[in-house]
Amino acid sequence: MIRIVSLLVSIPVVIIVATFAYRNAQLVTIDFFTSKFDFPLAGILLISILLGVLLGFIINLTVLLKQKNKIRQLTKQRHEMISLTEALKMDDKRL
Repeated sequence: MIRIVSLLVSIPVVIIVATFAYRNAQLVTIDFFTSKFDFPLAGILLISILLGVLLGFIINLTVLLKQKNKIRQLTKQRHEMISLTEALKMDDKRL
């Protein structure tokens, strides 16, 4: 079922990207400080979008890893607190 849904989503996306690339095939000059080169406008736009997605993914990944680390620390503290609470309850029963 997931394959069918992904196929149904992928086909229109491929058609849209192909149409976009065809309609924006004119060459534009990219001027870096030391060199110039011509590249299709669609390629530049698609590369820019992919770099933005990659940068967003990396930023989200770092935030996610920080959150997982914080969850791990809090879980450890919780277990320590539970064990301390149990130890205090045992001490109260002895008295």
